Amino acid sequence: MRLARTSFVEPRCSQSRSGDSSHLILRRAICLVVLAVATISTLATAASNLNEAGKAAYERGDFTTAERLFSQALAQAPGDPLLHYHRGVALMRLSRWREASEEFEATLRLNPPRDVEVAAREGTRSLAPALREPAPRNTRSDDTPVSLRRIGGNWIAQVRLNDLRTAQFLVDTGASTCVISPELAKALGVEPDARLPAIPMQTLSGMTSGRLVTIPSVRVGESEAQNVVAVVYPLGLPMMDGILGNTFLSRFTVTLDPERGLLHLSSK
Repeated sequence: MRLARTSFVEPRCSQSRSGDSSHLILRRAICLVVLAVATISTLATAASNLNEAGKAAYERGDFTTAERLFSQALAQAPGDPLLHYHRGVALMRLSRWREASEEFEATLRLNPPRDVEVAAREGTRSLAPALREPAPRNTRSDDTPVSLRRIGGNWIAQVRLNDLRTAQFLVDTGASTCVISPELAKALGVEPDARLPAIPMQTLSGMTSGRLVTIPSVRVGESEAQNVVAVVYPLGLPMMDGILGNTFLSRFTVTLDPERGLLHLSSK
């Protein structure tokens, strides 16, 4: 049986003139196999196209559309671990923490490739602060509630750097490292050493790289961390100077309260 000649074309399945019932059953079985192959190929192509469209929407900051497209791709290919991972990342951007965690768990159950497995485990770990219940008010003296501003599906915090400059940072519990724009790094006088190699970074659209710097002081509200490692990388996002990742957040017990738009930071 040569599938290449019959893909996407329904074969003729009329009864044989000999009336041989076993021959008819065999021909019908062949019809079903060919049609199944054609359907699987069509679904795979549709899922791939939806995934690419979702990635494009994510890259331009339209996380709602990205999540919808990844969901549509999953309807076509529910066993694809990469699609579950992509939808989980989009859900994180929309502050839908519980659903994002479920997608990362689904990714891991599907025996993904090693790089996708590592990324999904990191996503699960980074969501732990967001899945905690908001701390009761005034129960800890060192609790620092920080008001956040919402832009689309993103939470933005005001960050004070080196007691010299206040900048707008995206709060991203899924980012392993803080990120600052080249312009901000230059203004702070923390430009990277060009002699050191660039650091590879995994993003939704693939691998990229940036250079490491150390910021002497990063303050959010009343919470300060010193000697914070960050990657210098052009964000390409308007009105955003950096990303507040886990080289800062991991030093505190972090709770996100999306209903009130508050980020709670307290000593570990």
